[in-house]
Amino acid sequence: MGKKLKGVTIERQQKWYEEHIQSLKPEYMYTPFWRADDIRSSGVKVKIPHKFTHGRLVHLLSLNELWMYLHLARNPLVVDVYEQFAIPLNFSLGVADDFGIEHPTHDKVSTPAVQTIDFVAELISPETGEIETHVIAVKHEEENDLTFRTEEKLALQKAYAKDQGYIYHLVTGNKLRTVFSVTLEMLYRHRTLPNYLATLSKSWLNNFAGAILDAPHERTAYLIDQASKSTGCNYQLGVQLFYNAMWHKKLVWDFNQYLKLEVAASDLGVHLND
Repeated sequence: MGKKLKGVTIERQQKWYEEHIQSLKPEYMYTPFWRADDIRSSGVKVKIPHKFTHGRLVHLLSLNELWMYLHLARNPLVVDVYEQFAIPLNFSLGVADDFGIEHPTHDKVSTPAVQTIDFVAELISPETGEIETHVIAVKHEEENDLTFRTEEKLALQKAYAKDQGYIYHLVTGNKLRTVFSVTLEMLYRHRTLPNYLATLSKSWLNNFAGAILDAPHERTAYLIDQASKSTGCNYQLGVQLFYNAMWHKKLVWDFNQYLKLEVAASDLGVHLND
C-alpha cells in the first residue's frame, strides 16, 4: 500500500524518514523513501529483485533509473546501491534558504517535500581499495536542456553530497538509452545460477571457448548447442549459462549490437574475456 500523501505533514514525513534511515542498519532490509506504489503517475515504474539480497526489491521510478541500476549492479566494484535515498528535510530547507531557492512542496499543499536522490552507491575505489560513496542523479533531459527549476532541485542534492563528503554525478538519458542498456535488462534475469550448476557452468564455458575457436563464423546458437552437447546439458540450459557468463563478463560482445543468437559469433564480437 502506498504512502498517504493527502494532507501530508512534516511530522508524517519525519516518521517516514526515520523508518527509511533505520532500514540502513545491518539487521534491517533497506526500504527506499519512495516506493513504486507511492508514486501516482502513468510513467514507467519498476520493481526488480536486488542483485544479491534475497527478498529485497529495488524500486525504480523511470526507465532511465532502471538502466542506471543495471549498470551499477554489473559493476564488480559496487558494494551496494540505495535507491530513492532521502535527504533530511531540515538540511534541504536550510540549503534552500541559503541559496534563495523555493523549496519543493507537495502538490496542492504548501508542506515542504522531502527530497530524494535517485541512487546512493557504495563503490570500492580502484586506487585505494577504500569504500567511496557516490550520489547519482538521473535525468531524462540532456544537461544543457535542464530547466532552471530542475537545476535548483539538483543544487539541493549537490549540497548534500558535498556536506557528506560524497562524490556527485549527473547521468543523463542520452548515456543510458543504448542497445547495451537494453541487453543488460535481459541479462539481469540470468545473473545468478543455482549452486549445483557452478561446476557445470565452468565446463560449459570451456567447451564454448573451444567451439568458438573452431568455428567463429557459425551462428551463436549453434555454438551454444555444440558446447551444451559436449557438456551433457540441453540447449535451453546452455543459453542460460551463456547469458550468465555474459552478465559476469566471462564472455564479452560488441555492446552496440543486440545479442541475437542467430547471428554469427564473429559478427556479434563474442569472445572470452581475457
